[in-house]
Formats: sequence, structure tokens, C-alpha cells
Amino acid sequence: MSRADETTAQPAETPDEAQSLDETTTLPRRFLVTASGPVDRITDYGDETTERVRADISIEYSIETLEEFATFWSFRDYRSWKRAALEALLERQEPDAVTYAVDEDDLEAWDITVDGRVEAFAGLVETMADYTGRAPSCRDAIPHRIAARINGLTDGRQTTDDVLTEFADELRRAELWGHGTPLALLNVKHAHHEPIEQQAETLARTLSNDEVNR
Repeated sequence: MSRADETTAQPAETPDEAQSLDETTTLPRRFLVTASGPVDRITDYGDETTERVRADISIEYSIETLEEFATFWSFRDYRSWKRAALEALLERQEPDAVTYAVDEDDLEAWDITVDGRVEAFAGLVETMADYTGRAPSCRDAIPHRIAARINGLTDGRQTTDDVLTEFADELRRAELWGHGTPLALLNVKHAHHEPIEQQAETLARTLSNDEVNR
């Protein structure tokens, strides 16, 4: 972190995460979380000395396991989804000697998005269809609603397109999730020869407006 006013934080693997790699389910393609905003960065030097620095930081974090996808998926229904997502990101960024303080005014200024390409959503559902995680830590990390979809896929009650459509439809309404979700939904509908013109026009307008507002 060489500059206090322009910081890019990188994810750090903790010892617990390293030990549990064999108890997680790797996705074939990542989802990417991007976030930026103001913080107070607090460093504890261990001699009763602390340093508090005002900073604007940027974070990029890769979601590479089914369990972490489930964590960020769950934030979609939180009233304080932005706070929950930010806390999940910040706790992955720095050693114990560094903490962040983000007040409510700062939180409003944060921009946080989780997104993935159409292929990432397809890979997610294919991974669920082939899911073999049976360790207690794996089961505990999978919310009931996602576990139900895994069961539906593995016993033949749902197809991969059914589940992909459910994910894309629910996440496209969540402020946390980006444009990959409606694109994934359009892709499934197009593959099944369903009409997509109206949805495609709506998405095109949204993308155009976002580009203008940058």
C-alpha cells in the first residue's frame, strides 16, 4: 500500500483457508467482485501505537469456489447488503494488524459489484450438477436453497438450464450483482428459442445509461 489516497488491496489466503482447500468446491470460472470507496485505514504497530489514515481504496476479489459464491449470493436479500458485502471483502484483504473503519456516510459512497460472464454462470450450475461435497464444512457452507437446487439437479428434477434461469432471474434484481446475470438469462432463453427482443432492448438501454453516467 504505497499511497494512502489510491490503494489497491489484494486478497490474502489465510491459514484456515489453505487448510480447507480440500473441503471446498472449485468453480471452473471465477466471478469477480469489484469495490471502491473511502475508508479510515487503521494500523496497529504493536507498541501501543496506531496510525489512522484516510484513504480511497479499490478492491478486486475473485470468487472461485461454490461456497464463496453462496456467501455473496446470500447478500442479495439483505437490507444492508452493501455493508455485508464490504465487510466480507475487507476481512479478506489485510493482516490482523490492519483494520478499516467505514461509517454510514462513507458506505453510501462505495460502489460494489459482483459479476461473472455467461460462462461463469454455466460453470457454476454444471459444478452443482456434479456436486459431491459431503464433508460437514462443505454442507455448512451451502445455504438450504442452493442445496435444494443441487439435490434437484442430481436427482433429475431440474435441468441445468432450469437452475441457471433461477439464479439469473433472482440476481438480476439485486443491486449487488452486475450485468452478467441478465446476459445469462438472455442466453438461456435464446438457446430455447424464446423471444428475447424486449429484454435485450431493456438491457441495451441500461448498459448505455450506465456508460453515460460514468
